[in-house]
Amino acid sequence: MRFKWFQNKLTLVIIPEANERVMRVKMSRAALCAVTLSLLFVLGAAVFMHAAHFHNFVSSRSTQSRLEDQTSRLEQDLTSKNKTIEQLQNEIYQLSRQASEVRSKMEEMKQLEQELKELSSAAGTGGGSALDLAASPAAGALAVQGGMGGPAHPVTSQQVKALAKETRASFSTLQQEIGELKGKWMQSRQTMLEKQERAERKPGLWPTRSRTVTSPFGYRKDPFTNKLSFHRGIDIAGKMNDPVIASAKGTAVTVGYDKFHGHHVVLEHGNGLRTWYMHLNEALVHIGDPVERGQQIGKLGSTGRSTGPHLHYEILHDGKSTNPKPYLPES
Repeated sequence: MRFKWFQNKLTLVIIPEANERVMRVKMSRAALCAVTLSLLFVLGAAVFMHAAHFHNFVSSRSTQSRLEDQTSRLEQDLTSKNKTIEQLQNEIYQLSRQASEVRSKMEEMKQLEQELKELSSAAGTGGGSALDLAASPAAGALAVQGGMGGPAHPVTSQQVKALAKETRASFSTLQQEIGELKGKWMQSRQTMLEKQERAERKPGLWPTRSRTVTSPFGYRKDPFTNKLSFHRGIDIAGKMNDPVIASAKGTAVTVGYDKFHGHHVVLEHGNGLRTWYMHLNEALVHIGDPVERGQQIGKLGSTGRSTGPHLHYEILHDGKSTNPKPYLPES
C-alpha cells in the first residue's frame, strides 16, 4: 500500500496570465518528495555556507583586532624600552663621570693623608709647620666653561656594555681603595692620638703664675746650713695660696705631708716621667685621681723645710731628677 502511494501521480496546474495556455505537470509523489528534499538540502547548504562565511568573517575581524591591539601594545612597549635603554645609557654615563670625580677626590685624600703624616711627624719632633695643600692634578684639571658641538655618533650596545664594565671595575677598585684608605686614616688617627696623648703627658707648663725662679736646678749653698748641696728641682717664688697646676696629664700617685717636703703631690705621667710639687699650703687631689694638664692640684705655701712661700718643682725621668728648665716654655 505504501509503495503504491509513492507511485500515484499528481498533476500540477500552472495558470499563467490571461490569454496564455495553462500548463499541466504530472509527476509521481516520489518525484515530488525528491524534488522537495533536494530544494531543502540546497537551501540548508546555502544557509550553512552563509553562516560559516559569517563566522569566518567575524573570527577574522576579531583576530585582526587582536593583532592590532597586540601590535599597538608591542609598539608602546618598544617605545618604553627604548626610552628606558636611553635613560640607562645616560645613567651609565653619569656613573662613569662620578667614578672619575670620586677617583680625583681619592687622589686628593691620599695627598692630604701624606701631608697629615708629615705634619704629624713634624709635630712629634717639635718642628711644626703650617699645612700647605698643594693643588693635585685632579684639582687643577677643572674644565673652562664654554660651548660644545660636533656631529652625533650614537653609541652601540657593545660600547654601552664596555662602558658599564669599565664603570663597574672602576667602582670596584675605588671601593677597595676607600677601604685601604680608611684603614690608613684610622691608623694615622690612632698615631696622632697617641702622639697627642704623649704630648699631654709630657711636662710643658709652668706650674705657677709666677716665673720667678729663686733657686735653680743643680749645686747651691743650702739656705739653712750654708753648705754646698745639690738641689734636685727649681724653687719658684709666689704668693701664698696661689694656684699650683699640673704641668702635664697624669695620675696622682702620692699625696701627703712630711717635715721636709711639707704638703706635696707626686704625679705619674707615663714613659718614666714624674713631677713633684712640694711645700704646698694645701693639696686639692687625692691618691689615684686622674689629673688633666693645667688642672689645679694645690695651693702654693711654705710648709716643710722652707724659708718662705714658694713651690719646689721637680721632674724625675726613670727615677732620676732632671733639670726642669728644658721642659718649661719661655713664655
